[in-house]
Amino acid sequence: MSIAIAVAALTCAILGSLALRASVELRVQRVDAQTVRAREEFVLDAVRVLLDASRRSSEAVIEALAALIARRDPVIDAVLAFTPAGEELECALADGARVEHYVGARLRRDVPDYLPSRAARDGHRAAGHDGLLVPTDRCAIAVPMADTGGLRAVIYASSSAADTIDGEDTIVRTIEHATLPYAIALERELARADATYDGLTGLLTPRAFRSRLRDEIARVRFGPAKVLTLWFIDTDRFKSINDSYGHAAGDAVLQGMAELLRAQGVPEVDIAGRNGGDEFCAIIHDAQKTVAIERAQSFCEAVRRHDFGVPQPITASVGVASYPHDARDANELLEVADAAMYHSKRTGRNRVSFAVNGTAFAVFREGSVGSDSAV
Repeated sequence: MSIAIAVAALTCAILGSLALRASVELRVQRVDAQTVRAREEFVLDAVRVLLDASRRSSEAVIEALAALIARRDPVIDAVLAFTPAGEELECALADGARVEHYVGARLRRDVPDYLPSRAARDGHRAAGHDGLLVPTDRCAIAVPMADTGGLRAVIYASSSAADTIDGEDTIVRTIEHATLPYAIALERELARADATYDGLTGLLTPRAFRSRLRDEIARVRFGPAKVLTLWFIDTDRFKSINDSYGHAAGDAVLQGMAELLRAQGVPEVDIAGRNGGDEFCAIIHDAQKTVAIERAQSFCEAVRRHDFGVPQPITASVGVASYPHDARDANELLEVADAAMYHSKRTGRNRVSFAVNGTAFAVFREGSVGSDSAV
């Protein structure tokens, strides 16, 4: 009888132990399931945030990614984004007070002394304590963002307070999921740039220039500046250059004209555009009309002196008109400056003509600016 009792007791103990282990395993499974669910929810939410940021800009995607990484592990106090620059990686964004000065820093892609270079070379995460980039780092991870278009960026996240990064796999997945939104934003910006800048000369396209002209006139109308002057430029006898020396020579002349136009303008102030074909325009800021006319003459002379690489003299006919003296809005200003340019062509080319109160035109000669007589 005592043996039966002992067997029964042992059986109960074993069953109790199995039940306890099963209960513990069930709780662990529940915790694991909750952890997995929380990670998946984080990644899904991150994708939504990143896609929304892609509608603003590629920089907004990286800024949102940096915030997400810090949210996933608050010990991360520095995030650097490196973008390909030939054989190097250039730091395009630095998030965190201790790494602000890293913007513009460059790393060799073929010298894997640092984690970002290793990640770019190997095509996957690089982590550990060997290859830390910032002197105050205690741990870090670098993850490449790449797709069929090649390497888009490398994200470097580090901590100055901890020896390990919590949820490293989740952070890696989040960075990898950021690749598509980042690529979308980059392609949208490239398309926008293509629509903004002329592929041959690098100047604003006609549509972009007209948009800027309207914006600049609005600033003059409601701002402290009072005058805005427009140059309208035509390359004299350009068709003969194409016919005689070919389109490659013609393209070189147009590129030379664009370079001269940039050189004659004030950087970050004046705005130049290609109006199509061999015509160009420029918005001259912060200069009285008389000064803008004299500068147009200097441009005309620079064109005449320049070696464009063709055995034919190159000259320009320029028309000048100012807002609000000669026109009431952007469209009228373009029309008046265009008419002034044609006045230069009709009176012999290779010269500057300016509008007089928007109704008559005069050819620039020393001392002629301000004259009310049309020539």
